[in-house]
Amino acid sequence: MAFISETLQMRRLTESGVNIKTTYIVDGTLRYRSTDGTCQDDVHSGIRCRKEYFRQGKLLHTEKIFDSRMEYTYVSGMDEEAQHTCENCGFTGKVKEFVNGCPCCDAASNIDYADKELGSKHHYDLVLQSPVYRIITGVVDYIVSFLLCSLWIINTSRTFNGYDVGKIFIYSTILSMILYYFFYLCDAYAVLGPVRRYKEKQNRRQQEFWTGTGIDKKRFYNNLNYEAGRRYYSRPDVIDYDIMDYTGLQEHVENGILCVDVELQVRLVYLRGGRITSAYQKDTFSLSHNDRVMTLDSGIHVIKCPKCDANIDVTKGVCEYCGTEIDSLQEWK
Repeated sequence: MAFISETLQMRRLTESGVNIKTTYIVDGTLRYRSTDGTCQDDVHSGIRCRKEYFRQGKLLHTEKIFDSRMEYTYVSGMDEEAQHTCENCGFTGKVKEFVNGCPCCDAASNIDYADKELGSKHHYDLVLQSPVYRIITGVVDYIVSFLLCSLWIINTSRTFNGYDVGKIFIYSTILSMILYYFFYLCDAYAVLGPVRRYKEKQNRRQQEFWTGTGIDKKRFYNNLNYEAGRRYYSRPDVIDYDIMDYTGLQEHVENGILCVDVELQVRLVYLRGGRITSAYQKDTFSLSHNDRVMTLDSGIHVIKCPKCDANIDVTKGVCEYCGTEIDSLQEWK
């Protein structure tokens, strides 16, 4: 769920000739936005349902699995003179200042995370994508194929020698290749029930976490997504990412500062050797609460540097006098 207008990602996409077209569902209708600017539909509380990756106009890769709890809002097409606040950094200004992204942090969209249960298809798709599941399925498939071939050859052979042992392994390999897809789908249905019950329990724990801590969930997820973008786009071959699931939230106090550890599952999209591929991985972020967070009044871009006290333009992100990074607008970092 990247901020698609983030400077580093846009530069990388432009240099490599890649365009990402994202499809959103908004009130039952499809809306489209692309990184090359050709599609910029208005999106309010939209759910991602499809991403298409083009290079030099040719479709190379497609993603269809997303977390429907994540809702996206872009400010284009709204009343340009209306007031708008960036949910990532808290910067407040007129809508026309945000059309190309927040002038302070470059975030192009605001994210909300809805409290709702996910359907069976979402869990089924995630089970199928797991590399561990594929390995286990392959092992189970080969064991079953080996047993079936062994019983068949032992019961049909008049003698049993080394030649028959070789046939068992050869036939088992052939049968396992034939049956793998069948096991791949059926095993997923077998584990779907326990997986879904576990995820529903996990989702309830997350809801209890937000209620118990009193943390602004929307601001936290926007800050987390911003930090995720900074981490993943620092890798030279990553062109996009989507957070697929939050698997754990745990708060603790460190040196008097409230911290939250987040475990998540993320899908990274790579451009390597002219090919676009994706891979799933688990990751952990630790965000600490920023006690120096400030709120800017509408139209105010100048603040005092927290270190040298000079008047500076907050949209530059760094003090041009002493080099101090300006992080006092982001509540979690």
